[in-house]
Amino acid sequence: MDLDRDTVASAVVGTGGAWLLGSAVVHAQSGKWNSAQLKGLVYAGAGLLMTAAAQRWLQHTGNRGIAISLMGTMFAMRGMYLLVRERAAERAAERARQSADTSGKPRSPE
Repeated sequence: MDLDRDTVASAVVGTGGAWLLGSAVVHAQSGKWNSAQLKGLVYAGAGLLMTAAAQRWLQHTGNRGIAISLMGTMFAMRGMYLLVRERAAERAAERARQSADTSGKPRSPE
């Protein structure tokens, strides 16, 4: 197997996609992650796998390979956006809880 730059890049991107999809399966079984987070993992993982497959096996087909690679990139970006948006919502909820906890307690004299 010739390990040129394109082969290594495809392997790295494909491994990342497979890892994200595997994480989605494991976390779905654990029940600790909500559906938005799981959807984000699935989108991102499937998108990375689509991009890697298009780069590896459809590169010679021209426009079709490029279109599939761009669709994979779009899915990966959508998944990452879902994950970031969900994390931001969790942080905002945590800050609201912390401010509610501290506003109800009397302050100690300093």
